[in-house]
Amino acid sequence: MYACTDCKGHDYAYHSCHHRACPRCGGQGAAAWTQAQEEKLLPVPYYFWTFTMPDTLRAAFAARPDLLADLLFAEAFGALQQIAHRKNTLGADIAAVAVLHTWGRQMQHHPHLHLIVPGGGLTEDGTRWRASRSPEWLLPVKAVAAAFKERFEEALRACEPGLHAAVPDRTWRADWNVDVKAAGAGVQVVRYLARYVKRTAISDERIIEATEEAVRFSYIDSATDERREVTLSADEFMRRYLQHVPPPGQHRVRYFGWLHPAAKLRRMKVEGLLSKVIVVRANPPERPDWSRCCPHCRNFALVLVGILPRGPPS
Repeated sequence: MYACTDCKGHDYAYHSCHHRACPRCGGQGAAAWTQAQEEKLLPVPYYFWTFTMPDTLRAAFAARPDLLADLLFAEAFGALQQIAHRKNTLGADIAAVAVLHTWGRQMQHHPHLHLIVPGGGLTEDGTRWRASRSPEWLLPVKAVAAAFKERFEEALRACEPGLHAAVPDRTWRADWNVDVKAAGAGVQVVRYLARYVKRTAISDERIIEATEEAVRFSYIDSATDERREVTLSADEFMRRYLQHVPPPGQHRVRYFGWLHPAAKLRRMKVEGLLSKVIVVRANPPERPDWSRCCPHCRNFALVLVGILPRGPPS
């Protein structure tokens, strides 16, 4: 049990279970990932891309989350790279950090992929950096969306023809939802995505009440930006939560292009072309321990006041 020295509130911290879907245990890992990504940000504009699975593909995604997630990662970045290779857009090899996100605000099934993309790339011969034309524009969105849909259908038909045949034909005739926003230096996007890197579907702070029969939690209405509440039966809450737990061995975060861990030499070449000199980074300032953040006043003022032999009182 913790007490806040600022607002005098109390908080209870369960012992760590170390499961990657646990909302309590992921905080430290998310903080470490955030710091590592911020240190790797380049002095270029960044872009925040979102690739959303059509409604008609969600049943297939639920049936084969391992396969469909792999295709979503591969073909989303493949579409970006395909359009970036064109001489009239960028004419370069790009890179990205991609994070899979499968839930909506009420924990409904809503698979989509977020990508942080640096604004530029390496020329084919690897000797020059080609920057994006504008901090507000990297690639044509409609061309990327069309390439994504075409590549995804071809890949699904090739590896799982039976599953492809079960998808409604209108899926391949409709426009697919791809969105991009300018992300400035990239820091805010990294911190936003950190919420999904080590946690699943919902945080402890959103749960208002939980009984054996029902769970009540809060969410932000996307249409009004107002905080609302929803109550689900215990069985429905668990069903929604567990559908977002990744299959064993599936990575929620993946790296592409010269940001891939196996492409260190190309990454170093990019850094050299952008800086022209070797830059020695100072050690980042030490951050407060995430577990000391009070859920009531958000100050890092929690202190340990006791250890309970069982769960906290309701």
